[in-house]
Amino acid sequence: MTKQVENCPIESSLKQISGKWKSVIIFRLLEHPQCRFNELQKLIPECSRRMLALQLKELEHDGLISKTVYPVVPPKT
Repeated sequence: MTKQVENCPIESSLKQISGKWKSVIIFRLLEHPQCRFNELQKLIPECSRRMLALQLKELEHDGLISKTVYPVVPPKT
């Protein structure tokens, strides 16, 4: 029987980066800190657009990445 540790930072961190693509996305963003969505998709061609958008949204929600929208035409994030 295992005892669950409350407020364990390791467990919390693993929950935030769990999933097939989150760690790959973080790795690519460490290589290219300012990267547009399409550029990131080209760096991870195996990941679908929908999944990439979903994973980016979750990473942003968890505070692991930030999204900056620049006021230009066409819109740049």
